[in-house]
Amino acid sequence: MTQPARIDVEPDPVPIVLILAATLRRAARTPKLASAIGRVKGNVALKSTTDPQAATMRFGGGGVTVVRGVSDDTDVLIAADLNTMADENAPMPKIVGAARHPKLALTVGKLLEPPHGTWQEEAKRFFDFAIQTPGVPRSMRVVCTDDGSEVLLGEPPTAYELHGSEHALLNVFLGNTVLGQDLLDGKLYAVGKLAHLAELTGRSLAWMLGQ
Repeated sequence: MTQPARIDVEPDPVPIVLILAATLRRAARTPKLASAIGRVKGNVALKSTTDPQAATMRFGGGGVTVVRGVSDDTDVLIAADLNTMADENAPMPKIVGAARHPKLALTVGKLLEPPHGTWQEEAKRFFDFAIQTPGVPRSMRVVCTDDGSEVLLGEPPTAYELHGSEHALLNVFLGNTVLGQDLLDGKLYAVGKLAHLAELTGRSLAWMLGQ
C-alpha cells in the first residue's frame, strides 16, 4: 500500500507557506507525484517579484517541509509575480539553479502545477467543502461562458449563480484565486445575495490556504 506523502509546514505559518503546502497536497492526490515528494531531495524557494512574500520547500527525509523566506541553502530559486501566476497568459518566472539541479527543478515544476479534473469536478469538490459552513448558499448554479455548459451544485432551487470562463472557474475552484477578488477584477460574475458572497469568499480563501 502506498504511504501518503509527508507535507509539513513551519509553526505559525504565513499565507504563502499554507498556499504552497495546499498545492503540494493537491499534487499528492496523484500517486506518481506523491511518490516524487517522498523521493526528491533539495530546497526550492518561491519568491515574489512585487512584494516581500517568499517561501522555501525543503525536500528530504521522505517528504517536504515548507517554511517562510528564501533559505540560505536554496538550490533552485523561482522568482515570479505571484499576483499574475494564475492568469491565462502569465509571464514566465525567472528560475535560478535549474542548470545545476535539473531533476529537482523539473520535479518541483510538476508539483506546482498538479493535474486536475474538469471545472465541473473541481466545482463539486469545492462546494462539498464550502457547504459544511453555515451561511453558504445551499445550492449554486455555475455556468461556463466559453460554451454555455453548466452544473447545479446542491439541491434546487438555485440560491446563487456564478458565471465565468473555464480558466477562471478552474482557478477559483482549485484554490488558485479567491472568489471575491475575481468578481472585483471582472474575471467572474455572480447573481445572488451579498451575504452568500461573503461566506463563499471566506470558504474560497480557506480552500486556497488548505484549511
